[in-house]
Amino acid sequence: MSCYIYSNDSYAPIPFPCNTVNGSANLITGQVSYSSYGYEPAQSATQGFLVLFCVGFAAQLLLSIYWKCWWTIPTLVAGTAIECVGWGGRLWSIYSWYWDINEGGYWYSQFGAFIMQICCLVIAPTFFSAANYLLFGRIIENAGPEYSSLHTQSSSTIFVIADIVCLVIQAAGGGIAGTAGDSQGANTGAYIMTGGVVVQLVVTVLFIALFCEWLWRRKHFSPAKKQYNPFARFYRKRNHTKRNNRNTVNNTENASFNEGVDSSGTAMEQLPSSRWQKDKSRTNSSTSPLNTLHGNDNAPVNVTAHRLSERQINLMVGLISAGTLLIVIRSFYRSVELSNGWEGPIATNEPLFLGLDGALMFIFVYLYAFIHPGLAFGRRLF
Repeated sequence: MSCYIYSNDSYAPIPFPCNTVNGSANLITGQVSYSSYGYEPAQSATQGFLVLFCVGFAAQLLLSIYWKCWWTIPTLVAGTAIECVGWGGRLWSIYSWYWDINEGGYWYSQFGAFIMQICCLVIAPTFFSAANYLLFGRIIENAGPEYSSLHTQSSSTIFVIADIVCLVIQAAGGGIAGTAGDSQGANTGAYIMTGGVVVQLVVTVLFIALFCEWLWRRKHFSPAKKQYNPFARFYRKRNHTKRNNRNTVNNTENASFNEGVDSSGTAMEQLPSSRWQKDKSRTNSSTSPLNTLHGNDNAPVNVTAHRLSERQINLMVGLISAGTLLIVIRSFYRSVELSNGWEGPIATNEPLFLGLDGALMFIFVYLYAFIHPGLAFGRRLF
């Protein structure tokens, strides 16, 4: 029987003794070798996470429909579905193991299954981040837009666009790794994916800064002196089209609509609470429920804050805080893991992967199922 190894220079096959003893030490390294993962994934843990994420996917889909929170379908539901595909790819890897007698003898699994699981499990949390961004935008719009330095029209838009950029970078890295003909090309794909994860981590940190600013200002009743709305022109055109279609344009709406946009239609810094100040004069009575919402008769209050109770606001704020913490920890782990390629010491440590990726994302999915955004913003289907 003739076996081979590959030359390091030309990757041409070179005759080499066969290793026909299944599971024995590799004739070159002296250790039991595994392709792709560097270890044999635990079947029970993989099956368990696959079942949990499939149940989470069904729960997220049903809750999105029940609460009519359609924006959670391309975020929470899509992200959980991708997690299911990733864990399915990992299970496929386990079922495809066989002993290869070449290259000194090693356990081999389908490389396509490995790429499927690594790409999906790296990309999926990007959709969860988008859910956080959109939820935060809805909270500040309903519970105090005047407390944010970034206009509500632009806050969610900016972070979602950044999230899409991260997704594209990670997908590009996964594509390069999946089509690579050697380990060097696969590692190049891993480094590109690392770049996407790092960018996502930076965006998340900026989001945390904006989130903390809003919390601090709202707690101390300190509206932002100026707001920036880089997407004002876009929303101006979109709203103008809607008004033309409905034939409901009037001078009052135009004045409110053009707030924050100069005569040329470009975005500019603006006073965040011009509408709030007008409404405050109409609700300045000490008996007004709007003035007592925060427990302070003289505190500035947005007139739309009555849409959410303080309990709902605190619940959603806690949800975003916990979800963001989980994503930050997981992103930091992935950044370090992929920085050393597929064969680094962290990438080949399964307990770390199960604890800092699988378990954290499982908690995120079920946290958003038990405390669904529909509790604050949804409308029951029946």
